[in-house]
Amino acid sequence: MIEGFLSRKTVATPEDVGMQLETWAYAVAMHFGISLAEVHDMSPETFQQSLVWTLVGRSQQEKAMKRQRQEAKSGGQETVSLDYAWLEMEDF
Repeated sequence: MIEGFLSRKTVATPEDVGMQLETWAYAVAMHFGISLAEVHDMSPETFQQSLVWTLVGRSQQEKAMKRQRQEAKSGGQETVSLDYAWLEMEDF
């Protein structure tokens, strides 16, 4: 059941919504080093803000890992990240 949920790209059923919430609760608990019971005791606003911080933290961690892999591939030479976010701006 869990493997099936994780393999799908969309939330298709009410059970999937519950599984997604539990997945997020687990991520928040792991990020902050707290128990699932503590996560379940959070107010919806606190949980939402904690989830945002968790997802931002994961994103930053992934970027750092990607940079480390690139530096390892380049033999320790300096790597420069290129930011093309400005291409997505409406005024461009």
